[in-house]
Amino acid sequence: MRSLLILLILTLSLQASFAKKVKLFGQHAAYANTHIQVLCYDDAFSKTEKLLAIMQLDKQGQFSVEFEIDETQMIFLPLGVFRGYFFVEADKDYQLSLPPKRDLSPAQKIDPFFEPQDILLGFRNADKNGLNNLIRKFDNQFDNFINQNFEQVYNQRSSSVGVGFAKQMTTEYAQVKNSYFQVYLKYRLGFLDYLSRPEAYMSLENKYFSKQTLQLNNTAYTTLFNKIYNNTLASAFHRREKTKFNKALESKDAYQELNKAMKTYAVYQDKNFRDLLLAKSVFEGTENALLTRRKAIAILKLINQNSQDGRVGKLTKNYISKLSHLLKNTKAPDFKVGDVALENYKGKYLYLSFCNTSNSVWKNDMESLKKLHKAFGKDVEFLSLASDVDPVRFKNRTKQIEANWPVILIDKDNPILKDYKIKVFPTYIIINQEGMVFQYPSRGPHDGVEKVFVKIQRNLLRKTYSQTK
Repeated sequence: MRSLLILLILTLSLQASFAKKVKLFGQHAAYANTHIQVLCYDDAFSKTEKLLAIMQLDKQGQFSVEFEIDETQMIFLPLGVFRGYFFVEADKDYQLSLPPKRDLSPAQKIDPFFEPQDILLGFRNADKNGLNNLIRKFDNQFDNFINQNFEQVYNQRSSSVGVGFAKQMTTEYAQVKNSYFQVYLKYRLGFLDYLSRPEAYMSLENKYFSKQTLQLNNTAYTTLFNKIYNNTLASAFHRREKTKFNKALESKDAYQELNKAMKTYAVYQDKNFRDLLLAKSVFEGTENALLTRRKAIAILKLINQNSQDGRVGKLTKNYISKLSHLLKNTKAPDFKVGDVALENYKGKYLYLSFCNTSNSVWKNDMESLKKLHKAFGKDVEFLSLASDVDPVRFKNRTKQIEANWPVILIDKDNPILKDYKIKVFPTYIIINQEGMVFQYPSRGPHDGVEKVFVKIQRNLLRKTYSQTK
């Protein structure tokens, strides 16, 4: 027992030795009496956000916060219509310069497609040769070059003017000692190489990823990785041997068979790289209907169990979480809109609809829903949640419909649209009596949902009959 305790203490001390502090401080009167989240991505590809700290700004708008990081990484701050980002290094202090304050409008808050504008933040104590200034300077050079010379770069191969530009940049920044920047430079210029020969898949992957260290904290590395290995199951693997990978994918032990197929190529000899690529490919395969979510989850669990790299393990966990979200027989996210909460429907089936009264199909859908409610309302509860911006318009439109079930306006700060991944109006979901997802997305009122309701009715009748016997 004593030896185990010593081992635990040593392990925790070792972990703590890798984590280094970062300090952010500054002042901006416009942000007084607010708080700002400090976020990063928990892994390089799933874009799962991780909270590092919360900056509390006092009545003068002053703030100071510390947090720990294991390695140099990009962090970002949600700032209304902006998303401020920058790169932090261990044991450094950053006097942040925040942009003018511009809050989200009510419409932007409930718009599932709204994307804030990314801006690289500055610092009042900036080092002229520091990482953020180097990246800002190089990115400006790179973007200006691409904008002015795209036609002379794209698919021009060795005759691309990008060849000369890459040599110029490599020479200009040859004396920079910052290792993160040197990796950033290599893979940003690699992206230029990709633009000049986008079909040279095998040559590019051999040049930039074969026998290379995984640089998952570097945004230039992951950007090029995403470009070269986009939709890998459907395209990249097929450039090699389509039949071999298809058979592996369809086998009972897809993880082992895919591993065997990949190991026959020199570029995939590194196990960590192989697991990383396979995890990303399997997840994307669900988006392209090449894999069911359940099969993808099964493969990702095996990758997680066999992974030797903690970063790959973290990625697979995040992918599994995303794929499990709103999967049949998983718990539906709790919600409360006005006085109505999911828990109010416990013991009943719920047909939940997300709508917008300004949508062209809304009125016809509501008329169809009224008929469905009349036919199945005894066995299935109905609830419509609207994302309208104008509450007066919403009230007037819903009065005209005279629905016999709750039709409620979602308040602008309610997270339900994000929690239920709502990107399209209308969207329908059926939740069962235990609060579990029964069907997502569900059929709409014009798509044969009544057949689903009939099955629900029959199941309820069978259950009632068996209980009375």
